[in-house]
Amino acid sequence: MNRRFHKMFILLPAALLARLATVLTACDNSDLEGQPEWLGNSIYERLQDGGNYTTMLRLIDDLGYTPVLRQTGSKTLFAADDDAFARWFQSNPWGVNSYEGLSLPQKKLLLGSAMVNNAYLVELLSNVEASPDPLEGMCMRRETSLSEYDSVARWLPSQMPATRYWDAHRHKTQGIVLLADNHSQPMIHFLPRFMQMNNITDEDQRILTNGQSNSRQDAWVNGIRIADRDIVCRNGYIHHMDGVMMPGDNMAQILRSHSNMSQWSTLMDRFCAPYYSEQATQDYNRLNGTQDSVFVLRYFSSQNKQELLQDPGRQAVTASLAFDPGWNHYMYTNPNNTKDLHYDCGALLVPTNDALDYWWNNDGLALQDQYHTWENVPDQVLVELLNVNMVPEFVSTVPSKFENIVNDAKVSMGVQKSDVDSCFMGCNGVVYLTNKVFAPATYSSVAFPALVHTETMNIIYWGIDKLDFKPYLNSMDSYYSFFVPNNSAMLHYVDPCSYGSSQTVLYEFYYDADRATPTVCAHRYKYDMETGTIGDRLSDASTSQVENRMRDILDNLIVVGNVEDGNTYYRTKGGATIRVRAAGQAGTMTIEGGQQIEQLQPTAVTQIFDQTKNGNGKVYVVESEVPSSGRKSVYKTLSEHVEFSRFFDLLRGGDPDSAQYNLTTSIIDNSYSCVDFNIRLFDNYHYTVWVPTNESLDALHEAHLLPYWEDLEAQTDEAWGGDRDAAKRMRYQIRQRIFDFLRYHIQDYSVYMGQGTVAGRYETSKLNPQNRKFFSLLVDADNSHINVTDALHNERHVLTADAALYNNMCREYLFTSKDPETAANGNLYSSAYAVVHLIDGPLFFSDSQLQPMDWTPGGGASRLNKNE
Repeated sequence: MNRRFHKMFILLPAALLARLATVLTACDNSDLEGQPEWLGNSIYERLQDGGNYTTMLRLIDDLGYTPVLRQTGSKTLFAADDDAFARWFQSNPWGVNSYEGLSLPQKKLLLGSAMVNNAYLVELLSNVEASPDPLEGMCMRRETSLSEYDSVARWLPSQMPATRYWDAHRHKTQGIVLLADNHSQPMIHFLPRFMQMNNITDEDQRILTNGQSNSRQDAWVNGIRIADRDIVCRNGYIHHMDGVMMPGDNMAQILRSHSNMSQWSTLMDRFCAPYYSEQATQDYNRLNGTQDSVFVLRYFSSQNKQELLQDPGRQAVTASLAFDPGWNHYMYTNPNNTKDLHYDCGALLVPTNDALDYWWNNDGLALQDQYHTWENVPDQVLVELLNVNMVPEFVSTVPSKFENIVNDAKVSMGVQKSDVDSCFMGCNGVVYLTNKVFAPATYSSVAFPALVHTETMNIIYWGIDKLDFKPYLNSMDSYYSFFVPNNSAMLHYVDPCSYGSSQTVLYEFYYDADRATPTVCAHRYKYDMETGTIGDRLSDASTSQVENRMRDILDNLIVVGNVEDGNTYYRTKGGATIRVRAAGQAGTMTIEGGQQIEQLQPTAVTQIFDQTKNGNGKVYVVESEVPSSGRKSVYKTLSEHVEFSRFFDLLRGGDPDSAQYNLTTSIIDNSYSCVDFNIRLFDNYHYTVWVPTNESLDALHEAHLLPYWEDLEAQTDEAWGGDRDAAKRMRYQIRQRIFDFLRYHIQDYSVYMGQGTVAGRYETSKLNPQNRKFFSLLVDADNSHINVTDALHNERHVLTADAALYNNMCREYLFTSKDPETAANGNLYSSAYAVVHLIDGPLFFSDSQLQPMDWTPGGGASRLNKNE
């Protein structure tokens, strides 16, 4: 800095300067009259006295700001001296080598970007104005004196991206007047207090400034260091800059202006279009005396407050970016975050052209093999790559916090400081130029085949994306077997909500690309399960119904594990069990859910995609129908086989609608219906029901170890000689003996013969009153046997002579309607899964169950607990 200028500064304590800032911020013309001389000269006069600010003064004079900076207002000026301008004229992005070479718009940009309304010390620049008190150290961006109209470009046809969105203007030889954004360009500053408050380190500062600073105590504005701070003037402050401060480009402009980012820029620009703006047209023509049509450059984005999902012709776009990199005021927002531009910005990870070429020919071969050239990669496939490299929040992901940058599997992407070649500060974010490509997990995961087969699998992929299954399927910590119904299969889905109705309903899902926002819809038809006949069309499914059914479909098509491991039964993500045969052999491999087993119609797997090389499993495509759960409840299953009849009689009790006398119900919580009757003990989980043979239960009854319901019905007041209390106590004891017996035969965790080795202890539904824990059973199973051992060390065996009496697959639904006849008009609320096995004997949790019970009316009076 000029020594003569420096000696003239008034040096004041920081506390006094802070108080002065408040005074100066509020001052107007009248306030400045008669101010004490110790405040010094005006901003303009300070520059004059400095003797080395002739270029800056010429800008002020030429643009008519002399009266403002000489007398009035309250301003903060970031001033470059003549030495800085001399260096800048030797090398600058505009290619201007002298002051005379500057155009009027360029002069406006240089001065406007260096001037802020109101007077700010560096210490106060990092505060956000708020009520009742400013938020200290939270500001990293603020608006300058720039207007969005200070520099408006004319885009020629040769500059327009090669997409259909620009075709309407490609014939215009003079191009179009195009605003890079219809918001002004704010300045971005890294100031000591901000860096400290946000735990941004010296090393972060070094990387962000490309080695020009090693200390977060330095103050940087638009990529230029402040050499001398807080020069007090009568009408504001001057901050002397190390170089000429130019307006910061937005992130999209940064990509467009650097040749080594050109390929990534081309990919990003596939998602932009020019939008005519009536307001911008009026303002621009009024300011310039022209009659041009003015357009605004916008990027398709799902970003809150800047959402844009339609092209200029109001047609829905096929894909959108995570946010608009051309929005100067970009700020990540969500319902829980309503902060404005002051607090944060975004960031982009942008590979060099060489890095992108290397990836395309190596790790990107999955894309290259599918599409051959970048131009052929569909937008909805390409956007996955772009979005994973769009970092919505900068402050929490600076280089020392790179581990916070997550991919589409919601796990750290593994960005290292050594991956960064250089950094570029933009007005809406920071661009990290990287020496490698960070690919989305989707490109390697089991979600990839559904993504790339946009014509035949876009229905199921919509569900994966819309219902947030993508992070789950993209996890590389698990191996998945993913059964994918293609669009043809999605035309045949039997609605489980209609299982309890007299009219079964069939869904035909389809992808509606003509909507403002493309989405999946569904036609509904009457359907005859016995004949497979599709009947009259019903009302179309609502959005809620489509999403509800789609979520259930996806939950029960994902298996965590390898279905080619030699077993037959596999549990899905949703808790259902599926049966797989001839695994790994496309064309002969089949999958069956409960519905296919009930209908005796296995679903064939027609194609297999192997994603195991760099991914996380295999994809099995089905074409005929959606594999889905059946309609049979435990109640229905038990009722169909005489071999289960004694246990069934105990379970359903004397009154099917009374919780007092049975463990089944048709209405749950007086709000939800089901197909027929659900077991009250079930929750949203999977279970095993062990059913002893009729003979073994009859033997218990004959030995007076297990009463039947007719024994309870015999306990009338009359049978007890009018002793109502005694009859009531006996009824209670019988009921509890039956309930306790049943509860111990219902176990958490479904065990199928054919699901591989199972060896463990599982809780039952019977609570131990002594320790308030549930009694358990020990299960030992493999693909040829299942043994279950009770608390008294009795080992029982699943009987396999009749295939219909074991591995009985059940599902019990809860529908949002109280009436099962109308449940298809609502949604699936929740469900439980179960398997039913016939075993060769009963299970006991306590020796007390082996004590005979005298339930003869009047005969058991001496043993009745008078306190029960």
